[in-house]
Amino acid sequence: MTIPKEIRDRLGLEAGQEVEFLLGDDGTVRVRPKRPAMARLQAVKETIAEECGPIDVDAIRRESKRAWGSMVVGRDRDAER
Repeated sequence: MTIPKEIRDRLGLEAGQEVEFLLGDDGTVRVRPKRPAMARLQAVKETIAEECGPIDVDAIRRESKRAWGSMVVGRDRDAER
């Protein structure tokens, strides 16, 4: 899709940059630059940290892996520890 230069300039878009479209309940469409997934996750982490304090991402990963591992039937979890 070609976005006119004036609009690209106002949105701070570079040629070839991905955008996302947001459809409002009233039928309006908003266009914004699509941020990389890691940037979006970092923003979520920062928002949570502001509300709840520091986040230990490694501890969350370990707990998530343990929890998901316990859901796999017939898997030898002790072998992974």
